[in-house]
Parts: sequence; structure tokens; C-alpha cells
Amino acid sequence: MNRMIRHLQAALLALGCAWGAAAAAAPQEFSGVAPSGAWYRIALPDGWKAGDALVLYQHGLDFQDATEPPSLGPLREVMLQEGYAVAATSFRQRGWALFTAMQDNRELLALFEQLAGRPGEIVPFGGSLGGLVALKLAETRGLPPVRGAYALCPAAAGSRLWDAAIDARLAYDVVCRDAGELPLGSQPLSWALDADQIPADLGDLSDQALVLRTLLPVNQCTGVSLPSYLRNDAMQRRLDRLMAFTHITDEKFLVTNLAYSIYVLSDIVRAPDKLGGANPFTTAGVDYGSDPDIDAGIARIVADPLAAARLRAYSDFRGDVGTAKVLSLHTSRDELVIPSNQAFLREALPADQLTSVIVDEDAPTHCGFNEAEGLAGWEALRAWKDGAPQPDATALQSACTALVDAGVAGPCRFDADAEIAPFDSIVRPRPSPPLSVPPRSTEPPPLHPPYGTRASQVR
Repeated sequence: MNRMIRHLQAALLALGCAWGAAAAAAPQEFSGVAPSGAWYRIALPDGWKAGDALVLYQHGLDFQDATEPPSLGPLREVMLQEGYAVAATSFRQRGWALFTAMQDNRELLALFEQLAGRPGEIVPFGGSLGGLVALKLAETRGLPPVRGAYALCPAAAGSRLWDAAIDARLAYDVVCRDAGELPLGSQPLSWALDADQIPADLGDLSDQALVLRTLLPVNQCTGVSLPSYLRNDAMQRRLDRLMAFTHITDEKFLVTNLAYSIYVLSDIVRAPDKLGGANPFTTAGVDYGSDPDIDAGIARIVADPLAAARLRAYSDFRGDVGTAKVLSLHTSRDELVIPSNQAFLREALPADQLTSVIVDEDAPTHCGFNEAEGLAGWEALRAWKDGAPQPDATALQSACTALVDAGVAGPCRFDADAEIAPFDSIVRPRPSPPLSVPPRSTEPPPLHPPYGTRASQVR
């Protein structure tokens, strides 16, 4: 605890330097376009030298190709004042960028080393999709040492998240038949839009107005953008069925999840640098008995085994992080990346290498941490990886409270008694175990279209 207190004191000093008039010399900053086409940004604090530490910040899912250097994250100023260099890549892919994210970070590291020298350690940090990328960097070989990783609301379920997406996409067809049908892509995977049907400028899929402009059939079916008193009874019934089926209580989150299920899912399937038109999803044999009409009417599809293996190989976290410490926080009512994602971390990592804590919130948010909570987690990880005792929810709450008392925006909501629902109670399990993920020493299975067998699709 003494070491954590020292880190908090250093953080408070850094905050004063970052936000006050006594800031140290401005960091050097570099940005541009890497050879792959990904944008990058690098910031070096005054006095940084080869062998010092580097934070690799990973942004969340963006469904628009980058046109400028990426952000260095919400803790940029504090990290720089604490002596860390900070670097980020935009990723060369939009959407589910896991197919190239490790290569993009290797490229970023090569650029960093050319500019500043090889870091002595890297600290991966990110939220949502970026949280999963941070976790996967911790288990990627050939990088500078990783002694700690900081993952906020990480999409740690990996490929299993897309089982929820295909379920929602195909259930929509049943619920909204003859009442707001979605456009179809090419057969035999008509539920996946073709590449030229996917808008190129969606960017943030939580932008309700933008998404609903492109998803007019969803509004026609459910009236979700209308005040409840303007919806007719049929609209409300269909909306209620979809929300019950997807375990979503917030209408805005339903719209965002449907956008992922329609656009991002289609991009995964159709993009030539992802799955190139092959189907990784299975609904045949899945029990949708909570809604008998959906269970009877949903399209039953069977995955191409190679496509399914590729998606898992690029997307899934396996926990082979050596001795690295992982600190992960999740908001309790997240309905995009549900708290049950933490179960995958708790299963993959030894208890003495993982601090997994839920932040209790009154209303659903995705990654809606406040400033004091995010900073408390960072300082706790810093102290832990440097030899302090492992923090828990109680220690994080105490550290957060000290930050709030010093003027950092709170409140502090770390919940020592939080429980998470089993992932399979929310995302229906598939009927057979997945193919094994290739060993770490091999590359994911190659993509050689056309496939010998495409997925079949029957009603």
C-alpha cells in the first residue's frame, strides 16, 4: 500500500504539472502515416531515453478509415509527466481491426525505435476493442517486455461477441418480416451486406442520429427513434421482442448493437483483408427457446470451419502473458461490451496476475468511467507491476477517494461485491466446441478463397 500511495502522490504531482502553470518542457511529438497506411502519433517526455518505458495506447472500434493521427488517450498528460513515452496507431483497418492490429503495433514500435530508441518495457492500454488489443499485445511475442497491461471494458470475449451479433441480425429478420426488412447482400450470405452497401463514413456507431439515418428499416419496424407515445402497438411489440431477445434494456444501446450486427459484422465477412466473403458463424442447433417464434423462424447457418478458425485466431485472448500483471475495469451496466466479458479474463489468467473490478453505475454506459476511477486504476497498476501488493476493489476505492479529495473528478464507484452473469446466459452457446486456436508459434490459418465449402443457409 505504501508503494501505491507513493504512486498516487506522484500522480497528483503530475496532475498539478499537467494542469497548472508549472508544467515541464513540452513533450516532443511526432505523427504521420506509416508504410501500411495507418496513421500514428508519438509523444516523448523531456529526458526520455532508450530503455525507458512506453505506453502503447489502443483506441476503440471506429467504423471510418482514419484521416488524421490518433489520440494518445485520456491519461496522456499524466503519463508523460510520469516519464512514460506514449504512442498510438490508428490501425490500417476500420471496424474490427484485430486482423492487423498486432502488425500495426509492431510497425508503430519500429517507427518509435527509429525516432527514440528501443523501450525497456511497454505498457499496453486501451478500452473496448482497444482493451482487447492491449490484452493481446501482452501475449504477443517478440515485443519489449510487458510487466503490466491496463484494459478498460475490454471486448475480452473476442469472437464470441460476434455470436451475439449474428443472433441479433437474424432475429431481426424474423421479428421485422414485412415491417422494415433490411437490404440483403449477395447469396449465399444474404444477411451480410456487400462491401459497396456498407456506408464508408459511419465512424462512431453510438451516434444515434447518424446510424438511424442509414437504418431507416429499423425505425420503420420498431419506431425506436420516436417518442413511445407516437409508436403504434405493433412497433412497440416488435421493439420489446428485440430488446428481450438481445438482453438490452436501453433503446439507444439496441440501435448501437444493431449497427454493429449489420455493418461491422458485414465488414468482417466481406472485407478482402478480413474473411473475404466466408462465413464464420453457426446458428444451426442453437437453442433460441426464449422466443419460440424466433427459434422456429431464424435462419440456420453453418460456419465455414476455416473462416471460424481465422476469426478466433485473430480475436481471442488466450492468457499467455508470462508474468505480466493485468488490471481491468468494467462498468456494471454496459450493454455493448457486457460485464460478462470479464469472465474470459478470470478464466484465462491466474488470480494473482489479474485484478478485475466492476464499477457500479446507475444507468447503462459503455466504458463510462470518470476521471478519478480511470486514474486510480492506472496508478494501482503502476504500483503493482513495480512490486507493490496486488490491488483489489477496496484498495482502488480508497485510492480513488484520495484523488477526489485532491480535486480530481469523481465519484468513486468500485464495487467489491459485484457479481457478473455467465456469458452463456446472455449470448447463447454454440452447439459444439470451437476448433482449437492455432499455437502461438504459428500464424492464423491463411485465407485462400474460394473456399472448398461455403456455409449453407436454410430455413
